[in-house]
Amino acid sequence: SWISDLAGYTGSSLELDLYGGYKGSFGKSDFGYDVGAIYYYYPGKKLSGTIDVNTAELYGALSWKWLSAKVNYAATDYFGVDEGKGTYYIDLSAAYPIGNLSLLAHYGILHVAGSPGGASNDDAFGYSDYKVGASYALPQGFTVGAVYTDTNAKAAGYTVNGKNWADGQFALYVQKSL
Repeated sequence: SWISDLAGYTGSSLELDLYGGYKGSFGKSDFGYDVGAIYYYYPGKKLSGTIDVNTAELYGALSWKWLSAKVNYAATDYFGVDEGKGTYYIDLSAAYPIGNLSLLAHYGILHVAGSPGGASNDDAFGYSDYKVGASYALPQGFTVGAVYTDTNAKAAGYTVNGKNWADGQFALYVQKSL
């Protein structure tokens, strides 16, 4: 599970993600699988006149060595999007290892289901995104990395308090594995 404070959302001050699944490989091969479910829960009262933002997703992934393909499917309305049940996200990723260095690449497609009132949710909220970068494994379980992400999401659907969340971003990170 995972928990976060949502200071910008007035209907709830908390996001709680509950998830479970099963991950394994096919025999002793380099092929793997991962299946499961995630429930995004926002406790508190629902805003008047809005759709429930709590969302249940099912996912399945296949992998081979450093390549993976994953699909997430919304089993409920998608984060408050009217008629959003059936929304899916396709994630194609690679993490090619060269010693302690890994070259990272990702391409994703979000298809948002539904057409309430004849207006396509996908036209308003659907997008494709990509990420490129590299990471370097350090001693004692630390990893440092740099990535650039961008998307073709329409600003009208992803601008909050004057900030377009769909703009390209460069990020540096430090990670610790336990």
